[in-house]
Amino acid sequence: MSKKVGVLLSGCGYQDGSEVYEAVLTILALERAGAQVRPLAPDMDQNEVINHYSGQEARGEALGPASSVIAQAARIVRGKVTSVGEVSGHDIDALIIPGGFGVVKNLCTFATDGEDAEVHPEVRRLITEINSLEKPIGAICIAPVLVAIVLGEKHPTLTIGNDGKVALALQKFGAHHLETALEEIAVDIPNKIVSTPAFMLAKDALDAEAGINKLVEKVLSMIS
Repeated sequence: MSKKVGVLLSGCGYQDGSEVYEAVLTILALERAGAQVRPLAPDMDQNEVINHYSGQEARGEALGPASSVIAQAARIVRGKVTSVGEVSGHDIDALIIPGGFGVVKNLCTFATDGEDAEVHPEVRRLITEINSLEKPIGAICIAPVLVAIVLGEKHPTLTIGNDGKVALALQKFGAHHLETALEEIAVDIPNKIVSTPAFMLAKDALDAEAGINKLVEKVLSMIS
C-alpha cells in the first residue's frame, strides 16, 4: 500500500500563501517515490491578498470566496484539496509543510504577532496529532516556525538556513536551530521532524530542489 502524505498548503503565491515552487517540487518528489499525496488547507479567509505582479496588497476589491486559503491552494493542485478540519492524524502517514508567507500569515500569525503568535486551531490539532502518533513531519523554508510554535515544548531541532533573526525566534519558542546550507536538511530523529531552507536561501526552483528531494526521501523513510 502506498504511503499517504499530507501536504499542508497556505494559499497560492509566496507573498500571501504557499511558495508554489516548493509545493510543486514537494508533490513531484512524493509522486516519483510512489506516495499518495493528500493536499490540505484550512478553510478560512486569507490574512491579506497580495498582487504578485505589483507586490501591493489588494484593497477595496470584491475578492469574495476566491480569497479563501483553500480556494487559493486549489489553484496549485487542480482543485484536489481537502479542508484540514476533515483530516485526522490517523488518515495520513506523514505531513509536509511547504513554505511561503502564508505559513506565517494564515496558518499562524507569526508575521504580525511574533512571539505572541497564534496557530489556526485545526492546523495546531493536526500537527499535534501527527507528532503524538509518532509520524514524521517535514517543514520547508519558513514552515519550521509553525512547527516550533506548536511543538516547542518538545524542543525540536529545526533549520531555516542561516537567518539569525528567525533562528532566534525558533529558539524562543523552544526549538534548537541548526544552521545548514541550502541543499542540506536538519533531521530530528526523536521527534521525527525534517526541515530544509529552500527559498530561505534559494534563488530559483533548481536551487531549492536538492534540499526538498532530500527532505521528502527522509520523511518517507521515517514512516513506520
